[in-house]
Order: sequence, then C-alpha cells, then structure tokens
Amino acid sequence: MERRHVAPAQIALPGSAQHLGAYASSTVVVDPDGPLYDEVAQALALGAAARVERQQAWNALTFDDATPYSARVFLARQGVNCTGDWAAAVGDALNPDAGDIDLVLGFRAEMMRSGETVTVGLWRDAMHRWLAEDGQTPEAHDAVDRIIGAVADIDEAITETGLLAPGIKVRDIVGHRISWAVTVARWGAYSGYGDYAAVRQTLLAARDVAAGHFVDWNEFAASVVAGAALNDDDPRAGFDAALPHVATLLTAPDSPWRNLEFPTGTDFALRP
Repeated sequence: MERRHVAPAQIALPGSAQHLGAYASSTVVVDPDGPLYDEVAQALALGAAARVERQQAWNALTFDDATPYSARVFLARQGVNCTGDWAAAVGDALNPDAGDIDLVLGFRAEMMRSGETVTVGLWRDAMHRWLAEDGQTPEAHDAVDRIIGAVADIDEAITETGLLAPGIKVRDIVGHRISWAVTVARWGAYSGYGDYAAVRQTLLAARDVAAGHFVDWNEFAASVVAGAALNDDDPRAGFDAALPHVATLLTAPDSPWRNLEFPTGTDFALRP
C-alpha cells in the first residue's frame, strides 16, 4: 500500500501559554514544496524562530535575501571557508557544554535534581563555594554573579509571559544552540559546503539532541529565548527581541510548532 504524509491534529496551547498571542508580531511563511510533516520538517522547525524573524519560509533551505556567493562571504566572516569548517561549526553549535552560561545553568539543574527548592541565594552560595574549592579567580566569581543575576531576571520574564508555568525554570540554553545549528545547516546547503546527505544528517542530529533535552515546544522555546537573552550584552533587550518570534510560532494556527509533535525519535507522520 502506498504510504503518504498525513497532517496531525493541531496541537492545543498549554494553559500557561494562552496569552502568548499578545506578544506575537509576525506571520509564519511556508514553502508548499518543502517538507511539511516528516522528520526533516520536524528538524527544520527547530530553527523556525530565525526564519520568522527574517520572514522566510521555515521549511526551506534557501535564503530569500542572499545568493550562494553571499552565503559563502557570510560564512567566511564566521571562519567557515570549506566543508570541513562547516562541519566543525555544526559540531560547535550542538555542543551542550560550550561556555560559562551552560556551566552555571547546569549547576542549578543538578541542584534541582536533588528535589530541593533552589532559590537564587542558595544557587549563588553553592556556586561560590564550588569556585573557591576549585581555586577559581575573582573574575570567575564575578562572572557567576552576572550570569545568575541575568538568569533570575529572565526566569521572571519567562514566567510573566507564559512561556513556562510558574515554578518551572530554564535548565539550559541548548534550544538556542539547536536553533543556530539548523541555521548553520541551511547556510551549508545554500553555500554548497554541505551536500544533501550531510545537511540531512545535520538536521536529524539537531532533532535527536532536541529529543534528548526537551519535552515540548514550550520548553524548547523558553531555551531558545533564554539563550538569545543571556548571550546579549543587554539580556532583557535580547529577551524582548526574541520573544515575538517564538510567541508567533507557539500561537499561530499555521505554525509548525502547532502542527508537528515535538521530536521524540519516532516517526509520527507516516501512516498507512
């Protein structure tokens, strides 16, 4: 019997996200000839926030405002000048332990796994003790204070906007890295540094990482926004800039985040 792709039922908004539509400020563009419901579509959807920001189709590998040549020029500015550089950039993007922000958030996540209520004060004190035992410099202590302060502000903003339910905290910024990895995959395809097989494997690797870190689109979206905010010199400005794109994707009826189940490692879209 011939198998075909069937659109799943539209995913309902969780209660905590019901008023996110107030923050949406764009539309979702789709390429009717691109993947819509398979695992590649699922992977491309992980990078949809950047596409909504640029008003380009979330399920396309092309760029409406660039040429393959300009794509190579852009990548050269990022230190990517060949296929090997592109593959390395993808690996860096999918590295969940790539910096100080990951370390500080990971420390809190480990504390929360013990079941205790982790306040900002407890978190800060525990981190400073750990840094002291490890012989870290005063600069490291200052960096931890800055990151924890920024995370506390972003936690509050995430709760206020309904990205996560009250009491749920962002555990990492892996979502932000995954979103960037999908963008890097697109640049690889468009520039010619990545052939179809390599780009497809890159996209599916990003999908697998997402499946191992998040349970739904809301949790992923919060990580995307948190990463954008915490990597900005002004975290609140970074949050405010990223929020409309994920709010659009979480609430628009034609969004892939409302029509595709979050990656779980199973093929939900192929049915007899």
